[in-house]
Amino acid sequence: MIRFAVVHRLISLIVAIAVPAAAFMESGNVALEFIVLGAVLGFAYWYWGPTGTLL
Repeated sequence: MIRFAVVHRLISLIVAIAVPAAAFMESGNVALEFIVLGAVLGFAYWYWGPTGTLL
């Protein structure tokens, strides 16, 4: 159970970092909206997780 929680948090962090990293690799700079988008997507995955709980 604890191992799943650690993996779940790690995936959330990876998602939050991957969005601005992809924007940087594509355009060469990172705008604030991509950082916010990555944080929102990472938080959303952390909150709802792989179960896909409905709003």
